[in-house]
Amino acid sequence: MDRRHDERQRSARLSARERVAYLRAQRRRRRQRILIVSGLVLAALLVIWGGSLIWNTVMAGMRLRDPRPTANAAVPAHTVFRQPFTVLLLGVDRRADGVEGVRSDTLMLAYVNPNERWVSLLSIPRDTVVMIRGLGEQKINAAYSYGYQHAADLYGVGTDADAAGAALVAEAVTTLLDLPVDYVAQVDFAGFERLINAIGGVVIDVPAPLLDSSFPTADYGYERIFIPAGLQVFDGATALRYARSRHGSSDFDRTRRQQLIVRAVFETVRSRRLLEQTAVWTALLEEVRRSVKTTLPIDDPTALRELLTLAQTIDPSRVASFSIHPREVAVVAEIGSDIYWNRRDLAALVARVKAGPQSIVEQAYVQVLNGTPVNGLAARVSRSLEQVGFRTLPPSNTDRRETTMLIDYTGNPAALARLAAHLGLPEQYVFATPPADAPPQPLGADIVLVLGRDYNPAWALSP
Repeated sequence: MDRRHDERQRSARLSARERVAYLRAQRRRRRQRILIVSGLVLAALLVIWGGSLIWNTVMAGMRLRDPRPTANAAVPAHTVFRQPFTVLLLGVDRRADGVEGVRSDTLMLAYVNPNERWVSLLSIPRDTVVMIRGLGEQKINAAYSYGYQHAADLYGVGTDADAAGAALVAEAVTTLLDLPVDYVAQVDFAGFERLINAIGGVVIDVPAPLLDSSFPTADYGYERIFIPAGLQVFDGATALRYARSRHGSSDFDRTRRQQLIVRAVFETVRSRRLLEQTAVWTALLEEVRRSVKTTLPIDDPTALRELLTLAQTIDPSRVASFSIHPREVAVVAEIGSDIYWNRRDLAALVARVKAGPQSIVEQAYVQVLNGTPVNGLAARVSRSLEQVGFRTLPPSNTDRRETTMLIDYTGNPAALARLAAHLGLPEQYVFATPPADAPPQPLGADIVLVLGRDYNPAWALSP
């Protein structure tokens, strides 16, 4: 108000010519202010529009349309990750020359409970026999290739081949487990290597050395690989070898190693807060765009924000690992490498998967080895452990030992802690990974209790 009054007084003291020049100058300044503000608004709109265009372009390249008739109906973005959901993780073997076609080499189902903030990972052996639409009873890893090659026949003309392959695997997994598959995410092997390298590698505490003299190479040859036991950082190539090798051990051990890699990736992204670092996030986004295809609604900013927040707030200790394994599920028949599983046992395993981390202790198998001169001691301790809820394998003997050792060979921190607390063992006798003087890992054992001469007689008593 005072400023306008001063301007009127100043104008009154000017001559007519000066007043005209003064008024023209004021109008020019007002036009300049309007142009500047308009330019800023236009620039902001262009940035928002351009960012949205880039974002949608990037995400559109990753997003697969789920062609399954039973696929999720449209769900409001603000509620899409508010209830438990499943994501089928696929590792796809895609050779550049196409000689052997495209096939799924790794199948893992993630059951996510966003309200309680936990995840269950269930590995499915690729030799599992299941009913596949259009093929009949076949190994489950045949589903992706068949869906990929027959996309139009199965899901209609114009269906993306990758989407059809993933969809048919999802159908087969739903048939096998009687559990809906809500979303699918797939990555090929080359992309897997790049993603691991983009996050700076992953830390893996290898529980046992891995030797594979016939690891397949990209040119259809073989190479010898050796990965020692112990804590180490894997780059993308090493992580891929560790996850894929099957000649140095069983296919069931292979699925466990794959889960170790998935957990390590999750822990690396979370602990290093990579999603909050612009430079890393930009590079990671580019690799994700090149390597990952998914039916998750990542092209919806609200849904993506919820998904990223969920990933950042789940503690790694709340990630439970399960697998379809003869220790958990009875084998009805094994014809060559084809495995037929008991349906009732599969249902019980799925129930544990849906229960989450609280059921993880039940999964670890404990074997007691007698390193004392007391005959039958390991059998009595095993019976005592069974009566308090531990799963045990048949006891056995080992070399004489002075001190008792409790050793985790396969990464079961919750079960190890519970067993150590039950026995009252001091920390120096409890090992999360096998020490140098540990006995070889017994077949099928997750945790081994080696009884030494210092054992507590109370361990052999019934509770």
